Amino acid sequence: ICSLLRGGIAERGGVRVGHRIIEINGQSVVGTRHERIVSMLSNSIGELRMKTMPTQIYRLLTGQETPIYI
Repeated sequence: ICSLLRGGIAERGGVRVGHRIIEINGQSVVGTRHERIVSMLSNSIGELRMKTMPTQIYRLLTGQETPIYI
């Protein structure tokens, strides 16, 4: 997520700039190309449900980053 409508429903629902979308209407989009996700969001009709998570956690869970232990 690179920008949000201030005070909009997504922001009020807890979505933050920097989050990664991981699910749209019950369908996982982990590993899905950005263009496909944009298309899914643009073509959605009616209620839209999506799950997001902070990018740092997403990168750890998908193996794109390794944890640093201190």
